[in-house]
Amino acid sequence: MDHSLNFLKKINVESFFPKKYTFCTLVTNYQEYIEMIKSAKNSGFDSDDVEFIYFDNIVNNSYDGFNGINRAIREASGEYLIFCHQDVLFKYDGRDQLDKCLSELEIFDKRWGVAGNAGKNHTGQSKIRITDPNWENLKIGNFPEKVMGVDENFIVINRKYSFGCTTIMSGFHFYGIDLCQNAAIQGLSTYVIDFHLMHKSGGNLNESFYEARSSYIELQKNRKSSQIIWTICTKFFVSNNRFLNWIFGFDYFLNKKIKCDRLSK
Repeated sequence: MDHSLNFLKKINVESFFPKKYTFCTLVTNYQEYIEMIKSAKNSGFDSDDVEFIYFDNIVNNSYDGFNGINRAIREASGEYLIFCHQDVLFKYDGRDQLDKCLSELEIFDKRWGVAGNAGKNHTGQSKIRITDPNWENLKIGNFPEKVMGVDENFIVINRKYSFGCTTIMSGFHFYGIDLCQNAAIQGLSTYVIDFHLMHKSGGNLNESFYEARSSYIELQKNRKSSQIIWTICTKFFVSNNRFLNWIFGFDYFLNKKIKCDRLSK
């Protein structure tokens, strides 16, 4: 190779990550956060290939679930980013079990993007592995179980793939389902795995939850709006309506629509 080109860097076929796990947390209670870290270290996450990073939300909410995950993906050194609540405790399963679950998941489905401990599948069935104020040692499912999204208390993100949360969204609800649905758009799957921990909160469906729900519904409606997509060499119509997709799949009707759209402007 020409030595004058030594500044060039070839990208390796396989991704390289300096660490195996990065834990990231939005922190509003520092003592509770330290308790979480100690429980993680006591359960085996105490080696050099594990790092802990956090967002300081004690005085004000500098980051939320959406931009927090996106920033954490950029900052993390780990192959797997664990975005979890400050009030979880690794009281039951630890590093060995998570290693086992993710190794099995790699064999089961190499195109997995997200894993967690609670979610629902496409038929609305719950898949859960958790202990919280409502349930003791709850286990529903034959893991790993494919789901649409995961609960936000414990999210494992596979950083071998590039995806994140929607940048126009904000808040502390629905970032889990948003992340998983964005992964699905890229052909990646989401699973609940057999990893048992304690979550000290049972959840709170307050006013902010329902406001976030409305915002997320609007986001999905906008994403599925009918539109014509143009490229340099082709054009095509997409919508969430099968009949419209069929009609405008014919160039004759598509050209008619384009003409009408232009006349109406």
